[in-house]
Amino acid sequence: MAVYTETKTYRTKAHMGMIDVTEDFQAAVSAAVAQYGVHSGIITGFTTGGVAGLTTLEFEPGMVYHDLKAAMDIFSPYTDETGRVIHYHHHETWHDDNGSSHIKAALLSPFITIPFVNGKLTIGPWQNLTLVECDTRDRTRDVVFQVMGE
Repeated sequence: MAVYTETKTYRTKAHMGMIDVTEDFQAAVSAAVAQYGVHSGIITGFTTGGVAGLTTLEFEPGMVYHDLKAAMDIFSPYTDETGRVIHYHHHETWHDDNGSSHIKAALLSPFITIPFVNGKLTIGPWQNLTLVECDTRDRTRDVVFQVMGE
């Protein structure tokens, strides 16, 4: 079984900024096919850092710019109705303001694994692989892509 690994760096936007990384997943699979001749297997994407996640969603404006953030804010709001940052015990440990970010990231996942067959991801037509920034500040994020197959 061959293993191919590459890392790509992204500039993310705070408070649930999203980047469609579907083409980067496919590019990593294509590179593994070219380098090792693999045709079928799995690819895992893993984002390094505690307050970002990877997921699948339909990458359309309503979802990307409103719906997912609104839903996550129900579980873990950043500010209250007056605009003040909500206190989380995490803030006491690190003296920061991103406790809500850690909860959002935990509800997502830092990784996602997708099978591929004949060198192509097995995702649906409206299913985009998406990097989600949960932190309260813009960040630079690495995603490690690892392809395993034969």
